[in-house]
Amino acid sequence: MDLNKITSYNDNTAKQYSNNDSGSSNIEEQTDEITVLKSVYNSDADEKVKLISELEKENLGLFKIIVKVCPKAETEKIHIDVVLPIEEETQYGATAAGWEAPPTTLKNLPLNRSTSGHRWQGSFDVKYLSPLYLDITFPPTYPSSDPPSYQLSCPWLTSTQLECTGQMLDNLWQEGKPMVIVFTWIDWLENNMLSYLGITDNLVLHLSSSLPDDCEVQNSASDDLGEVIAQIIRYNQEQMRLEFCQSMQECPVCLMEKPGIHFHKLQECQHFFCTDCMREFCDLHVRDGTVEALKCPDIKCNTILPPSIVQAVLGPEAYNRWEELLLQKTLDAMADTDYCPRCNSLVIAEAEESLHLAHCTVCLFSFCTECRRCWHQGRPCTSDEEQLRAIEEQVNRKGLSAAEHEKFVEMKRKLQEEIDNKIFVKAKTQFCPSCKIAIEKTAGCNKMTCKCGTFFLLAVCQRN
Repeated sequence: MDLNKITSYNDNTAKQYSNNDSGSSNIEEQTDEITVLKSVYNSDADEKVKLISELEKENLGLFKIIVKVCPKAETEKIHIDVVLPIEEETQYGATAAGWEAPPTTLKNLPLNRSTSGHRWQGSFDVKYLSPLYLDITFPPTYPSSDPPSYQLSCPWLTSTQLECTGQMLDNLWQEGKPMVIVFTWIDWLENNMLSYLGITDNLVLHLSSSLPDDCEVQNSASDDLGEVIAQIIRYNQEQMRLEFCQSMQECPVCLMEKPGIHFHKLQECQHFFCTDCMREFCDLHVRDGTVEALKCPDIKCNTILPPSIVQAVLGPEAYNRWEELLLQKTLDAMADTDYCPRCNSLVIAEAEESLHLAHCTVCLFSFCTECRRCWHQGRPCTSDEEQLRAIEEQVNRKGLSAAEHEKFVEMKRKLQEEIDNKIFVKAKTQFCPSCKIAIEKTAGCNKMTCKCGTFFLLAVCQRN
């Protein structure tokens, strides 16, 4: 319908029309129809029928509404094919780069060149298509003699498909006049439009082309095919989430059946687990410090848990610990980071690796990253035993004052304790081949899983 028709009604015409019996009846039926539509289709979560303007006694106007219609497919899955022509200069250009580079407008959809080389093509599957919009204006003569004026827009329908849809809406009015028609239109668009257009399990998307200006139904879709695809994918994901939350689900961990709203679903792998099991799983790894093992609880899946789920199931204190541990693990994995042997602060080593130098900005201690003692520029690292012998020579050196002698004796004692501790650790523990942490076996078999997630076998000689 041509929306320009509604502008021909001036205030005097509308006022005169509203004063006669037919006009009053029309206004009453329009008011009742809008009230019913809003009660049927609107909810707290979604306003499908939105009133833009209404007729008032003091300031006569026209009822205008925008209706969001969500077409329902007959099949569980709709396969969408995307076709994009390759411009001539790309096909026959002087360089070969044009043949290898698909358009950047479709960032989230992999595209392949067709066999003919004349177009890019890709595909994806959805269960729900994004809504179409029906912009409706009620003239004063509706429903006694004239239908509502409307404009139909849908980004994934072609202009021809929109024109056919508009013709069907006009036919429905002709069959039902002079009865109110908007509910019938919405019902047909929701339940019958796709099958009427032959869209059952497949839809082809390509760059839209506008109909002539004088056409009654116009396609409002832009040529941004990437945005059209993104809208469809976002809407499908949101509707799938709502469908999941509104149905009963069984947790694969505790085998309990609960409403979907009490589950967390991973978008990447589509595995889902109840909130209680997910909370216990996250608490366990945060408590044990194995935050790098916070992956999908499915034993065959390696999808990393997104921060949104971790934050949703953990309390503030546990979540802060998770962030700190994750940062620490990330820094530990960096080749140029170390920890000060004196104050244990994080230190960035010098870029020149041959220097083996790191300088702590907290306690101002410069140390060798190899032996972790005071930095010794140009001199090789010395072992603990060599250090002990050097200190013993200082202790036995003649001419030392009592204070100097006591100082070297204390240094010898501390170094000897450090050596004894290292010998004990070496004898009783084995180092994880991944994170190098010392592990002591106290009971059980020789199979060991480190906190970092690495699995290995403890040597037989390490048994107590």
